[in-house]
Amino acid sequence: MYYISNHILNSIFYSIILLTTSTSTFPGRYVFIFPPVLSLHVPPNELSKIAQKLVKHGYNAEPEVVQFINTTPDPTSTIKFLISHIPKGIFTLEMSHISDIYGNSSPPSPSPSISISNDMTGNSTGSGTYDDFVSIFQDRLSKLSSILSNRINPYPLDSIKKNSGEVRVVGMVSDIQKTNSNHVILELEDITGTFSILVHNNSEIFHLTDEILLDEVIGVKGKLSSDSEILFAEMIYFPDVPSNFRPPHANRPVQAVLLSDIHVGSKHFTSEIWSDFTNWLKTPEAELIEYLLIAGDLVEGVGVYPGQDIDLAIINIYEQYEAFIECLKDIPGDISIIMIPGNHDAVRLAEPQPAFDSEIRNLLSSSNTHLTSNPSTVVVEGVPILMYHGVSLDEIIAETPSTQVSYEAPQNAMIQLLKKRHLAPQFGSRTRISPEQKDYLVIDQIPSIFHSGHVHKFGYGKYHNVLAINSGCWQSQTDFQKRANITPDVGYAPILDLDTLNLTIRKFS
Repeated sequence: MYYISNHILNSIFYSIILLTTSTSTFPGRYVFIFPPVLSLHVPPNELSKIAQKLVKHGYNAEPEVVQFINTTPDPTSTIKFLISHIPKGIFTLEMSHISDIYGNSSPPSPSPSISISNDMTGNSTGSGTYDDFVSIFQDRLSKLSSILSNRINPYPLDSIKKNSGEVRVVGMVSDIQKTNSNHVILELEDITGTFSILVHNNSEIFHLTDEILLDEVIGVKGKLSSDSEILFAEMIYFPDVPSNFRPPHANRPVQAVLLSDIHVGSKHFTSEIWSDFTNWLKTPEAELIEYLLIAGDLVEGVGVYPGQDIDLAIINIYEQYEAFIECLKDIPGDISIIMIPGNHDAVRLAEPQPAFDSEIRNLLSSSNTHLTSNPSTVVVEGVPILMYHGVSLDEIIAETPSTQVSYEAPQNAMIQLLKKRHLAPQFGSRTRISPEQKDYLVIDQIPSIFHSGHVHKFGYGKYHNVLAINSGCWQSQTDFQKRANITPDVGYAPILDLDTLNLTIRKFS
């Protein structure tokens, strides 16, 4: 009698699930209920969860299909795989559809698809010599000149005087001066020499001079003066992202969450808001999330700014990372976590920053964590995501007119970096640069997503089809921030659909 009763109860429960959820999903559509064949060892709630998930995606299913999904090693992954392969026009899944999709093979359990490029961890070669500085600037000039040369076919600077008519050049900006008449003179340099460029204050391109920084690489088109000593600029070109860029997408429904600036160890770390976030990750609403990307400042650090001691809840840096690991344990184990360091983390301040020393790497390493340098391009499910903590955003905001960039819209400063195709163009100012043989801060590969943090402000925007996201923070306002008049944006979780690159914002508080 128990078997029969249990069988009937399961059938009723499954039927109720379909009836109560299907009518809102398929208004006016008849719903046919087939009683499932269940055995005692299958908990009814597991089958009902599978049925609910299918209905949520717009599908009914034969009982045999629900049972089949339940027998797979990872039912959630199986559902994701099925809905990405079901032909259009099918709303009730039958076993014949399963056979068509899988053939005679077993359903795969999609494994995380992650590859990392431009990780400089363990590859630092700079010793601080003069030759190292020459090397990094030559590499920068070579890479960015190559991008620009494909568009404007420039002359070497030492051969300009031999030409007449229209002249096109590419070089690194070595000096910027304003004349008494409010014109701007740029000094450009390449491996052959230097040349002066004058941008007239009445020209249509004069506003671009507000965006130009020392040490960045630009292109100029113009005409020579009568004595061939100066080039009058008519066009200014940045390396830029092509306007017709088409970003790669994932080939299945899967999501990633982008976070930054957790600051565990600070008295102002918002642990309750973090718990709300990690609890939400365990709900059906978050079932498509398989990746979590954290763009630096995992912990509060020690000695980062004057008077920081009063803001510390944990004064030992290693204990801060141990507490951070406890926070990660609240994240479901099937979510892959990718992390880069920031200026509060226990790494060198000069960029690029390697991905932690061996002791901290050992603390942070687990089966679902991936550590890489700042910056790095992480290719997730075929989608290139440029991760950069964002220290240079302070410099971009300080050096660019406030009408164009501000802390209230950090994505606009990030867009400036995309235009320049460099993450820290100006040397010797606020952002410390390590002299390497290779310039790791050049944006060689155009990303689908540019993810940053550091400024504790949330913002996002698209530029030439690249989505720039600054993901806010998980630390409430500190005394230091009060003095700097910074009101942080706390508890934002940008959720990215990797197959469509659509963005959903969830705020926890």
